[in-house]
Amino acid sequence: MLDGDMKALVSGTMLCFAATVNDDGTPNLSPKSSLRVHDDNHLIFANMASPGTVDNLRHNPAIELNCVDIFSRRGYRFTGRAAIYSGDDPIYLNLKHDVAAEHGDAIPVHDAVLVEVTDVKPAISPAYTFIEGVTEEVLRTAYLAKYGVQPAVEAG
Repeated sequence: MLDGDMKALVSGTMLCFAATVNDDGTPNLSPKSSLRVHDDNHLIFANMASPGTVDNLRHNPAIELNCVDIFSRRGYRFTGRAAIYSGDDPIYLNLKHDVAAEHGDAIPVHDAVLVEVTDVKPAISPAYTFIEGVTEEVLRTAYLAKYGVQPAVEAG
């Protein structure tokens, strides 16, 4: 289900968004900075400060995760079903260890949310469709300038 481009985009995206459904049917949108690829069919993120998201998923496991590279203006919408892990479960403990390795012990990991991806759709800027000649490199250059940042220089 998750191909190389999808995995690379998730790995390279610093902020994604998780959409769940509140008990009253209204949407809940929550930013996620811990989203990562678990395997070819699953994504995983840490519940650091999202009690509403986790509560919603306990009642209704439906979720959509949106990841978009802000410079290339493209990404993916991952739809699936979530399961929550905590305590002594290895899925939770491995994610907690990974988060601690990145950020130290200051950031709590209350749960691991494992998402079985059931559908993937592209999320792309209308510029790709409506502006002739637009490429990923054209948009990347334009949005790097809009954000006032320079591309990282790889050590060589």
